[in-house]
Amino acid sequence: MSIHKSNANNFKIDPITAEVIRSGFENIADEMSVVLLRTSGSPVLTEAKDFSAVVFDASGRQIGAAGYVLAHLASSRIAVKEIIKKRLPDDLEKGDIFICNDPYTVGALHQGDVGIVMPIHENKEVIGWTFTNAHLIDVGGSSISGIAPEAHDCFEEAIRFPGVRIGTSGILDKEWIEFVSANVRVPASFVNDVRSLIAACHAGSKRVIEMFEEYGQKELLKYIDHNIRLSKSALSERIEKLPKRTFHSYDWVEYDGRGTPELYDVSCEMTPSRGKLIFKFSGAEQVTAFINAGPSAVAGVGVITPLLCMLAYDIPFNEGIWECVEIDVGKSGTLVNPRVPAPVTNAHMETGVRLGRMVAEIFSKSCLLSNSDKVSSRIAGQAPSAGCGAAWFGTRSDGTLTIFFPLDNLVAIGGGAQSTSDGQDLYGYQLTLGVSFPDVEVHELADPFLILWRRFRINSGGAGFMRGGLGLDQAYTMHGSEKFIGSVFMAATELPARGFGGGLPGGASRTAIIRKSNVWEVIAAGSLPHTPESIEGRIEVLPGKVSNVSLHTGDVYWASSSGGGGLGDPFLRDPELIERDLRDNKISASAAHNLYGAIIYENGELCVNFEETWKNREAQRKSLVPDKTLALREVVKHYVGKSLVLEKEKYFCGMCKTPLGSKEKDWRLVTKKIATPLAKMFQESDTEIRERVTEPVMLNSHFCPQCGGCLTTEIKVTGREISLPVD
Repeated sequence: MSIHKSNANNFKIDPITAEVIRSGFENIADEMSVVLLRTSGSPVLTEAKDFSAVVFDASGRQIGAAGYVLAHLASSRIAVKEIIKKRLPDDLEKGDIFICNDPYTVGALHQGDVGIVMPIHENKEVIGWTFTNAHLIDVGGSSISGIAPEAHDCFEEAIRFPGVRIGTSGILDKEWIEFVSANVRVPASFVNDVRSLIAACHAGSKRVIEMFEEYGQKELLKYIDHNIRLSKSALSERIEKLPKRTFHSYDWVEYDGRGTPELYDVSCEMTPSRGKLIFKFSGAEQVTAFINAGPSAVAGVGVITPLLCMLAYDIPFNEGIWECVEIDVGKSGTLVNPRVPAPVTNAHMETGVRLGRMVAEIFSKSCLLSNSDKVSSRIAGQAPSAGCGAAWFGTRSDGTLTIFFPLDNLVAIGGGAQSTSDGQDLYGYQLTLGVSFPDVEVHELADPFLILWRRFRINSGGAGFMRGGLGLDQAYTMHGSEKFIGSVFMAATELPARGFGGGLPGGASRTAIIRKSNVWEVIAAGSLPHTPESIEGRIEVLPGKVSNVSLHTGDVYWASSSGGGGLGDPFLRDPELIERDLRDNKISASAAHNLYGAIIYENGELCVNFEETWKNREAQRKSLVPDKTLALREVVKHYVGKSLVLEKEKYFCGMCKTPLGSKEKDWRLVTKKIATPLAKMFQESDTEIRERVTEPVMLNSHFCPQCGGCLTTEIKVTGREISLPVD
């Protein structure tokens, strides 16, 4: 078996043809996605769209992708390259089907993400590869849906497929079907979804062959090479506009699945160099919990996701993007470079997303100091970690087994505030830009659950000149069954998404069960409960990670997902926008007053006194910065969200141009620093967070000595200080 190799010479390039071919491969990936949507019976695919489709050339370079789950771009790349390494040249036939879900060998984000790899043959030659991937609602193991909070090693978690052949000539092996059906909870759903993934690969292969026939191999490969070079060149040029220095970030991964809430440190540095971004990650020693991040969680969630969203947002994606990235995960046996048998089933939504938050923060730091106006505008508050995940296993009224795996609170979280707008409400998880949360009626049709309410989660968006996006508040109850067993997993209960440039953090996640409620009595009386106050029962607040949670008849599951970080000083936010948020029930009166300095009155509805608001803001900042001489109201007239400016090797306040020192010194030393317990601030403003009592989480705010504007906010965990160079 041979692979067709590229032979790019100095051919004349037609730009129109180049674009047609580039978009053609993207269209092929989109068509593969349509096949998945039309053939799968799982709401996780058909409604939530938790899947991906990618097209490769013969050597394993990415040439077309459907951008539903950005992190799968790393998963697919690792999987295809591993199959090429293992199977070529002597162990590959036309129509071979390979299944991949092992994070350690074929780069899956976690075992719940099942990928299919198939070669594309023209005559006896491999001309490309197709890859499809989807989260399947069960892959066996100790817990539901491939996410195992209770697992101590990867062998407890789920079945692992390390790129094994499960069919030839495009036909699934019957004995494999029999084997896997005996090892998953819902075999019919599992097998059907695998068939859907295969069908999508078939569709993509057919279209790739048609393109090769239309253009000819030599011509098509010439244009593939050209388009990869174009993307690489465009991104390299943008990287060259970043300051030539190393930028840093740190964070902690939360884990409370063993009782005591633990924090595990992770850090990252990024250095732009000769058109490339060089990343170095480090982390605590790997743990016997499902938060260890495999290669795709680091590369896909940690790097490629924020890169595509913030720096390469308008550059066509292909292998050229990867050629601008270098990743060092440090020594083996850590959270960011684990080895077998470390459990990994929630790594992408725990450590992976923490890394993504850190890299997004690093991009904001580096872009902010760029001399390019276009690049310097690419700043944002952090998007949160994944929201509130839950998976339930039980029996319908007809006796059939089912798994209820709603992605609603998992993906409907608030986006980070941006320089041009507030963060996007209900959807800010960068990892899953193409994913959506399913329709209520689809949930209720497929499974014995009734959705009681679904709405914006008030006060969850981080305060700022631009407000962070809001998370989701949702509740549901079971019917037609006496009991379901589930797992619950949250990633941000104590350390929420951070703000940027003076913006405040967003609200944290929270889940609870209202036990032995009177929900069905209320419904029988002709009313649908729409708030926790509209039903009676005992509220049981759940840990962030917990297995074997039981839901009984009359219990109500209530989940509130996290919000995005704010951007810029909240005291510079337009009072008209605060009033609009009050009327839309996006913030409360206490949050408007405590976080934004707004003076509230009632005139049939909540209103903001604009003049008194500015007076209150000035008085508060004067009390913090007695030497303050410039009025915030004047500063805001020309403020564009940039808190810091670097000109001629010196830092300046981005609001009033006050000098803050040379770039070699820590500019924070000349600011007025205020340390506030984050839990206290949030509680006074009706914003959700779980208080860390033994190691209080502090918010350090730095104010300009001239105008009193907030330049930056930093989250610190008492007793866990991490010293990094100033960026």
